[in-house]
Amino acid sequence: MSAATLLLLAALPALAGRAGGEVVSVAAERGPGFARGQRTAVLAPAGHAATLDCRVLRLQDKSVSWVRSRDLQILAHAGAVFTADARVSAASGPAPAPAPGSRHTLHIERLRLSDAGRYECQVNTEPKMSLFFNLTVLDEPVPEVVVSVLGDSVVAARAGGAATLACEARYSPPPRALPLPALDLRWQRGDQPLSLQSPRGGVALDTQRWEARVQSRLTLAELSAADAGEYTCAVGERAATLHLTLYDDEDHAEAMQRDQAGGGAGAAGGAGRAGRALASLLSLVALLAPRALRPP
Repeated sequence: MSAATLLLLAALPALAGRAGGEVVSVAAERGPGFARGQRTAVLAPAGHAATLDCRVLRLQDKSVSWVRSRDLQILAHAGAVFTADARVSAASGPAPAPAPGSRHTLHIERLRLSDAGRYECQVNTEPKMSLFFNLTVLDEPVPEVVVSVLGDSVVAARAGGAATLACEARYSPPPRALPLPALDLRWQRGDQPLSLQSPRGGVALDTQRWEARVQSRLTLAELSAADAGEYTCAVGERAATLHLTLYDDEDHAEAMQRDQAGGGAGAAGGAGRAGRALASLLSLVALLAPRALRPP
């Protein structure tokens, strides 16, 4: 029998109701963990500043340290700096709303090429848990990440069918031979990420990668009214927006009938104008013909 079970059994008498017939259930609280979707690849030019931003959930009574992997030096612990390097600062506090958990940052000013490498956001659990950050320091200006829609930003699809949304992310201007982080293009519907494991089901992702460029196509099958709306493709904080609208077969048939009716009216109007022009021309010929046949 585990120690946790023994502890729970020992606590049961105190948790029982006055009559001894009611027992309050006790659920073991989950321990610390790292928030998902964090940006762990950081890129900055030499001479500028870089911030590593680590979010921890359910920190409770634990603390966070920043460790430089190259020499295992502890740079900061619980927001206090443990290095003589005046360029380094750290902070710990609640994550900005609405994000849950706590936020722990390591900030390095006046970057040097030697600052590049791996840094560890470490929680002092037993065993310790870590989230690794990779800092790339460039000796030239950093290319900008551009996210754009491929094709139409408004996609119309039939209810019950399928729709494909497409986006591209690239570095601009195209970089030279630089160790740039790979572009990770993610899809969201509102605040909910979309992936092959999404609860919705029927989601397919087709991703193609080149040097400094990535394209992603999101296909949704068996569309329903709940799928209509705004979708976002993003790399970090750079994003593009698409809109999905749905129609049923009756709506489509009515639209085609309106188009055909409009086309028929236009053709009839054109034929009427052509007939009137021809009648005017024949009248003019009849008026001039006798004069042309009169002897001099």
